[in-house]
Amino acid sequence: MLLVVAPAAQASACYSAASLPSAKLRHLDVMLMVSALRCRTGADDFQADYERFLDHNRGTLSAANHAMLDDLAVHMGAARASAEMDHLSVMMANRYGNGSGVGCHELRMVAQDLGTTVEPAALVDAAEALVGEAAVQQACSADFASRR
Repeated sequence: MLLVVAPAAQASACYSAASLPSAKLRHLDVMLMVSALRCRTGADDFQADYERFLDHNRGTLSAANHAMLDDLAVHMGAARASAEMDHLSVMMANRYGNGSGVGCHELRMVAQDLGTTVEPAALVDAAEALVGEAAVQQACSADFASRR
């Protein structure tokens, strides 16, 4: 039981309960973006699918980014929050640049599916399934908490 409670407690050290879903959406976006670049030379090149995903979901993704930024700004001020978002985005990109544990073919299918919807719930479900708490925790380092 402690293992189930500990991840949420650590994630909440970096993100409020309200912005945790937004953080997962940001992870999903970065995962797909970086993976589309990583997979572009193979049979499962999905850069066009990722662009459609962005086109259809830009509003939801933008709102998620703003929610994360607003949450950070409450604790560290607007200027530091913006720098922290940049830092977190680089950490995410580096993590997914090495692979997410999900293959190019599967991510292409996800990008294709999400590229045909404008339903925020579909993105939230995909983020929950592909990102989950583990990736958010990794970005939620002790270094991050000390900068907060």
